[in-house]
Amino acid sequence: MKKSAKQTLVLILTGAILAAAFVVRFYGIELFFYEPWRGEGETPAASGVAFEDVYFSSADGTRLHGWFIPARGASKGAVLHVHGNTGNLSYVLPQVLWLAAAHYDVFTFDYRGYGLSDDRQPNPKALMEDTQSALRYLVARKEVDPTRLYVIGQSLGGNNALAALVEGGFKVAAVVLDATFFSYPAIADDSFPGIGVLTDDRYSASRYVAHLTPTPVLILHGDADKLVPCHHAFSLYDAASPPKRLIVVPGLDHVQTLRQPEIQQTVLDFFTQAAAGTPPTGVEASLVAVAACKR
Repeated sequence: MKKSAKQTLVLILTGAILAAAFVVRFYGIELFFYEPWRGEGETPAASGVAFEDVYFSSADGTRLHGWFIPARGASKGAVLHVHGNTGNLSYVLPQVLWLAAAHYDVFTFDYRGYGLSDDRQPNPKALMEDTQSALRYLVARKEVDPTRLYVIGQSLGGNNALAALVEGGFKVAAVVLDATFFSYPAIADDSFPGIGVLTDDRYSASRYVAHLTPTPVLILHGDADKLVPCHHAFSLYDAASPPKRLIVVPGLDHVQTLRQPEIQQTVLDFFTQAAAGTPPTGVEASLVAVAACKR
């Protein structure tokens, strides 16, 4: 091959690599992190639970859809539930109904591009703003006491919740992170080692979890999570400021912890103790889980 042809080939390959890096850096999250389901499936009514269809606007005017599920009996507080990257409200329904039965008002919503919300392309900044708008909507409801407001973020929703809370300066009584990944680069590296350096991490949990203090944070994770490996839970716990608690549940896969009655009770106890100013702290994990998860 002539020198000029080799130089041309090198230039073409270099350009292709740079173009690929640009795509991953600025569009990779949009291309690979979101798996929205459009429309609506089962609603709380299928379980005999009263609810209110809610429509509200994000910062850029995007119309978002959510469900407000009132507490059964006298309310102990309100919970904002922030779901993960897959599905829609119907998909996460089993993750929230138990809260209403335990006397908490619940507000769960779909990001842009999901469910009945406007069909616009998700991205980290927009989903953070969608979550902030959901918080503002919930706080503005007349039946909600802002001093008894709790947030549960699952998987990607934990990143969105932390970014929304800290960027927006919201104060809540407690935060629960379930199967949340430490950062966008870290979860990208789990699938494709080395690609994390190209991944935008501006709205990663790693940037915000330390700034929750003095809000108590409970981190939950299954040690058999194949989608978000459990080392992310230990990274979050190590980065968080007190008061903080980590529970690694044996044998559970991704976002399965809140389906377990004993973990549901743990979350309810955490809410009660946080409201009283006495949240439990420390790590609850078997030696096997610690060895398998922490790295």
